[in-house]
Amino acid sequence: MKNTNDILQREEFRQNPFTVPEGYFASLEDSLRDKVFATEKKPAGFVGVLKPALMMACSFAVILGLGYGILSMTGSFSSQQAQMSEYDEIAAAVENFNPALFEYLDEIDIESYQAQFTPSDEEIMEYFATSFTDAALYNYLASIQ
Repeated sequence: MKNTNDILQREEFRQNPFTVPEGYFASLEDSLRDKVFATEKKPAGFVGVLKPALMMACSFAVILGLGYGILSMTGSFSSQQAQMSEYDEIAAAVENFNPALFEYLDEIDIESYQAQFTPSDEEIMEYFATSFTDAALYNYLASIQ
């Protein structure tokens, strides 16, 4: 469908349909000034002071109630009590732990302990020759380069 009439060429569309009431801008400054200075602060009553605090207390009560409801529905209270008994057992074991064991562990020379378990190259080759395939030996040799 081809529109042969241009909308802007029609006279009724070229006129602005919006108008401002007569004298609107002349009296705008005075009316705004009257509205700004005429506002008086109303004294806050007992309810006006307590309303925000009461709303906050109610919101906390709702949040705590929802949390309690979810925990009681999922049975988390009973599982937490079981976990606490396990923690008590662990705490008792730690309290009864012999501190002499820590002193013994401090006296151990770790380097000499590791040195007695460090195999030589010949021992490694003999181990691979007797217990592994050639592919395992090649993989080991490739890993140490």
